[in-house]
Amino acid sequence: MARGASARRYAQAVFAIALEQGEPDKWLDDLALLADAMANEEFATFLDAPQFTLQQKTDLIAESIGDSVAELARNLMSLLASRNSARLLPSITESYQQMLDGHNGVERAEIVSAVPLGDEQQQRIVQMLTSIVGKDITATTRVEPHLLGGFVARVGDKVIDGSTRTKLDELRRELVQGA
Repeated sequence: MARGASARRYAQAVFAIALEQGEPDKWLDDLALLADAMANEEFATFLDAPQFTLQQKTDLIAESIGDSVAELARNLMSLLASRNSARLLPSITESYQQMLDGHNGVERAEIVSAVPLGDEQQQRIVQMLTSIVGKDITATTRVEPHLLGGFVARVGDKVIDGSTRTKLDELRRELVQGA
């Protein structure tokens, strides 16, 4: 089974539990904390190493994570460690975030611009994207100077390209076709 599909299945199971408990946001916080813990390469390597016993792994999890997450979240990490799959946690967290966003009617967008956007500019772009998609938008921004100007926004499978580079390419094509 592909690791992405496996991460989605774990996320679906966790999401069902979170909804049943009425704590989807708390679960997101716990998953984010566990995913952050996996950024420690030594910790991640230990949890995914088959030569260590499950008891050694759960002891390390209890010592490292402690009571900073709910017991079921620690159990998830122990389950993944028992299957040498703890490195799935960041992917599980990402899949869970997408499910929670869908449940809350929120769509994630990435706005790429040539220069950093001001708050007002970002707000106008988010409002435009909200009207196009019909859902609330949570946006992240990134700067890529090669765009020359304008922006490119990605929302789900939609791309809105208002970059100067694209406009110049379109103009060039029109001039070549017209000649």
